Amino acid sequence: MCPVARASETDWLGQPALALETIALRFVTVPAMGAKIVSLFDKRANREWLLPPIHRRFEPAAYRSVFTDQDMSGWDEMFPTIDECVYPVDGAYQGKLLPDHGEVWAIPWEINNVTNDSFSLSTSGRALPYRLTRTTQILEDARLRLTFDVVNTGSEPLVALWAAHPQFVVDGDTRIRLPHTVTQVVNVHPTPDWGAVGNIYDWPNARAQDGRHHNLDHIGAADRHNCRKFYLLPDQPVNWAALQQGGDGAWLRLSWNAAEVPYLGIWVDEGTYNAAPTTALEPSTGYYDKLDFAWQNGRAMVLPSGEPVSWQLDLEVGNGPLA
Repeated sequence: MCPVARASETDWLGQPALALETIALRFVTVPAMGAKIVSLFDKRANREWLLPPIHRRFEPAAYRSVFTDQDMSGWDEMFPTIDECVYPVDGAYQGKLLPDHGEVWAIPWEINNVTNDSFSLSTSGRALPYRLTRTTQILEDARLRLTFDVVNTGSEPLVALWAAHPQFVVDGDTRIRLPHTVTQVVNVHPTPDWGAVGNIYDWPNARAQDGRHHNLDHIGAADRHNCRKFYLLPDQPVNWAALQQGGDGAWLRLSWNAAEVPYLGIWVDEGTYNAAPTTALEPSTGYYDKLDFAWQNGRAMVLPSGEPVSWQLDLEVGNGPLA
C-alpha cells in the first residue's frame, strides 16, 4: 500500500518553501536558498532533526559567500567541491575558482515538477557547465528518497564531487551509529586534539594527541569550543550512517549505494563555528573535501559530456533498535 503523502507550498522564516509530508514525517526545502533542506520533522517522536539558524539572518547567500558567515542551518548540497579550490584538470575550465562549500548552495534552484508524493528542483553551474537536479520522493510513511541527477552540459568531460551537509540537532544523549565493520577513521581537519591530516584513529574509542580517551560517537556541548572532521577509510565503503537518541530511542538513518557514493565524512562542531553543538553525516562521491585533492588521488567523480550521472540517498526516521 502506498503511503498517503501531500506536497504543498509553505513559508520558512520569511522565505517561500516547499513541504512534503506524511503521517510520520515532514520535509521542507527552500528553493531560492540553494534548495536548502530546512526541516526534517519526525512527527511520531515530536523531534526536529535539523538545526535552525541561531542568532543569524536567514536569507539567500551571495555567490562565493563563505559558509561560516551565513545562517549555518539546515542541510545544504555541496557540489562540485566542499572547500574552495581551483578546477584542477587541463582544458577549458582549468583554474576556474570553485567557491567555499561549492556552488549550488548559493544559487537559486528552479521548481521542475510537483506531485502528491514528490517534487524535483534543479540548478545550473556558474564556474562549470552542468545541470544538477534533486528529486524528493516519499517511499514509506517514515522514509523518503533523494535522487540526484547531474548532466555535464559542456563539450569536455568534467570532474566533480558531491557531499551532503546536514547540520543535525544533537545533544549529550545523541550517538553516531555506523556499521560494525567500521573500526578506524582518518583525520582530515588539523586540530590540537587530533593532530595532522592523515592521522588514523580507532572508532569509536580513540586516544587523542594528548593521550586522553575520547568516544568519537558522542558529541559534546557547545562550550567545549572544539571541532573535528573524520572520514571513514576510503577503501572501506559503507552504505549507511545514523544518529540515535539515548533517551527516547528516536533515530534518523541515511542509506545509499556504496558503489555510487563510496565515501563518508563525519563533521562534529562543539561550538567552534555554530552556537549549538551539531554533527553532519556527509555521504560523498569524492575523497576528500577539496576537488583538486580528490582528483589528484583518483577519488573524484567523472562526468562525461552530455551523459547523466545519478545517485540516491534514502532518509528514514524511527524509534527503538536500528534495524
